[in-house]
Amino acid sequence: MFIKKTISIAAALTICACATVSASKTSESARTSEGELQWLDSGFGPTVSPVFGDFSKSTHVTFVRFTSGMTTPLHTHTADYTGVVLTGVTKHWEPGKPETEKTLPAGSHWFIPGGVPHVSECLPGAECVMALYQQGAMDFKPVE
Repeated sequence: MFIKKTISIAAALTICACATVSASKTSESARTSEGELQWLDSGFGPTVSPVFGDFSKSTHVTFVRFTSGMTTPLHTHTADYTGVVLTGVTKHWEPGKPETEKTLPAGSHWFIPGGVPHVSECLPGAECVMALYQQGAMDFKPVE
């Protein structure tokens, strides 16, 4: 369990470091403990907590929290994104592509190109928190 948590944290920090190096303009350091996270309504289901940047406007790293058992409808995002599972067990699959239905526990990561229809889900048992890195605004476009 310790190794899984360590890998998960390392992956999230790597994403944050890459985003910070490429887009940060400040020289001040910052620290936020888990208890200090500000969770906001995303407007499309999960709650979100900004880590870096503004998820509604531009490049960002954002924590996204799904309740246990939550499943999104089929949807797309304009920009590519990379995600790291921090807690819980998730799936992010594309219809008709069984190879994308892999179960992703804490410490796992995935990538989905912009415009690719997919479903995201948090498997029952525990809430899921994921760190998302995206070079563009986070949007949610349901596919009919």
